[in-house]
Amino acid sequence: MHITPEDAAQSLAQIQQTQRRALRSAPPMFPSWYLVAVWVFVAGLQLFTEVTPPWALWIGVPVLSIGLVVAIFRFVTDLRDQSLRPHPSVVDPWAWAGLAGWIVATALVSVAMTLGLGALGFAYPRTFMGVIMVAIVALTAPVLTRWMSERTARRAETSDR
Repeated sequence: MHITPEDAAQSLAQIQQTQRRALRSAPPMFPSWYLVAVWVFVAGLQLFTEVTPPWALWIGVPVLSIGLVVAIFRFVTDLRDQSLRPHPSVVDPWAWAGLAGWIVATALVSVAMTLGLGALGFAYPRTFMGVIMVAIVALTAPVLTRWMSERTARRAETSDR
């Protein structure tokens, strides 16, 4: 069987187009619910250390810790079982930089919010901050993970050319 250079180029273009479509339609690189679960853990710790009586720590902290461990195992399982994952060589490093920036930004916002709520005289400023941050993370984490996947898809597209 003889394959001409034109046929080979056309076949390669079709393969690359299929790869681009697959990356565009793939789920996010990791589940955004995990980031929310971590913040639920943080908000729960704030609640049990700031609001509840000391004896409640003996119940709340182990329950929250078990919940976080379950979330971590589920996260690892979800990543392992993803049907389509981009190869590490394709993943845009700026996507991971964006995640790192998002983590730093949420940490700084939470500290500023805690200090601000405390200065305003709110009772339980850390707990209020935790609840507000869970809502913020629940709204922004899906956007973040989708953006990371989009950057990776765009990088794969530009590396094909």
